[in-house]
Formats: sequence, structure tokens, C-alpha cells
Amino acid sequence: MHPRATIPMEVFMRPLLGILLIDLLLGCGPRSPDGEPELAIPRPSVIGPAEGERRFLRGGTTPLLIKVDPVTTGSRRMVFATSDLPPGDSIGVHRHLSEDEIILVTPGTARIQLGTEKHTAGPGTTVFIPQGTCIAVATVGPDTFSMAFIFSSPGFERVLREVSSPEGAPPRPVSPALRAAAFQRGHAEAASTHCD
Repeated sequence: MHPRATIPMEVFMRPLLGILLIDLLLGCGPRSPDGEPELAIPRPSVIGPAEGERRFLRGGTTPLLIKVDPVTTGSRRMVFATSDLPPGDSIGVHRHLSEDEIILVTPGTARIQLGTEKHTAGPGTTVFIPQGTCIAVATVGPDTFSMAFIFSSPGFERVLREVSSPEGAPPRPVSPALRAAAFQRGHAEAASTHCD
């Protein structure tokens, strides 16, 4: 009878650690829908008013700047972006199933739907949207509605990348089915009907 052979754990761990190190060094970790790698370590940042990842929503008419997220700064706990909605533009009813959101209104005025209630929001207004609350935004008047928005955790920035185009690229066509699928992947619900 042969004594039972035991294989030291390090025989298995060394190759696994080597693969993880190569993955980290080569940037083969998580990526955005556009293929941009997420940063492995959060990077302290000072981001100017016109800086960030510039993208365009709704056929190229609505500018978006993603300033803080896993791709731009390595943030694992929040997302911060800004956007300008031209006169007549709107963000349809939707809800975030996993994140709270805060909207900070800079210039312009919009009609904000929270659940079934409607409010008017102008410069200086703060809008708090707890997870699961229906939200819609529509510009009011002749001015562009500008806002900064913060999500309590990453997820929805992936949706924003899926339904927008990078600066210099042709506008990305987004069908209702593509939009709904992107929202689902980002823990959100497009065209929400459960807004009580």
C-alpha cells in the first residue's frame, strides 16, 4: 500500500496568481461596452468643467460627459456625469432598481416626474430619486436644461455607454428593444409602467 499523496496548495495557487497578475497587467479585466478597461485602482482626480468621457445621446443631439466611474477614475462606489438637454428634449420614464440618483440642476428648467408626481426644477434645484422610483425629465422653455447627476453605485453608466456614441463617431441607432435590453443589463427599467 502506498501512502496517500498530498499535493501542496501552492502548486495550484501559483499558476492562478500568475494568471491574475497577467490579467491585471494586460488590462484584461472588466471593460465598458465600448471595450475600455475599468481601472484597477481608483485614481484621485480633479476634473475640469469640459473634461470627462464625451459622448452623445439620442441621435447625437444630447451631450454627455462621464466624469467619475470605474472606467474614467476607477471609482467602485459612485458615478458622476453631466448632460445638456436641448429645448424640446426629454428623458423618458424609467427607474433605477439598484441605485439612488441625485440630479443637480444648473442652467435651464425642466418638468421632473417622480413616481406619479410632477415638479418644475430650475437652476439650483436638487432632485433626489431613491432606487425604484420612476423618473422622467422634459425641458421647459427655450433654454437648454443642464444637469449634473450622481448615482450611489456603478451600473447605469454602462447603459449610458450602450445607448450613446463616443465623440467623433456617427450617432448610434437605438431601438426600443436595444434600449430596454441595455437598461436591464444596467439594473434599470426603461419605459416603466409601475410608477405608483
